[in-house]
Amino acid sequence: MKNFMLSAIVFLAFCFQLNAQNTSKEEASLLIMWDTIWEAYESGNEAKVWSFYAENACEIYPDGSSICGLKAIIEGYEQFKTMVEGTPSWSMTKPAITFLGPDVALLMSDVTADVKLKGGQQIGGKSKFAAIVQKVKGNWMIVFDSQTPMIEMPVADK
Repeated sequence: MKNFMLSAIVFLAFCFQLNAQNTSKEEASLLIMWDTIWEAYESGNEAKVWSFYAENACEIYPDGSSICGLKAIIEGYEQFKTMVEGTPSWSMTKPAITFLGPDVALLMSDVTADVKLKGGQQIGGKSKFAAIVQKVKGNWMIVFDSQTPMIEMPVADK
């Protein structure tokens, strides 16, 4: 019985170690994907950016509107580009990654945006970006993303 218990403990420890190594490997893979997307965006390679989105991806925009389907997301982005003056500036922090399963993860990052609309209106500021990614045929794909503006909340009286 002692040998069985010891063997079971060693086996479980080995399984946990393998899982931790796999999680670390997948986290590294997601960070590479994240960097690749932003490098593509910053270099103007929109086709490469869109290659990381699933065909059925959905987005919720800061104004609360939502859209689903890669074709519709691209069309929405093209329309957005006609409304801006110059090139929007975006900066993001390294994402925090939470695995929701072996092939699904949540990525969250702080964003600072500087966007000027035609006519001079300034939009952007600080927000929180969230993306759900899913592994499809061995590749991580964005299936959902959202950008939520950060607004200062009133402090409760004590």
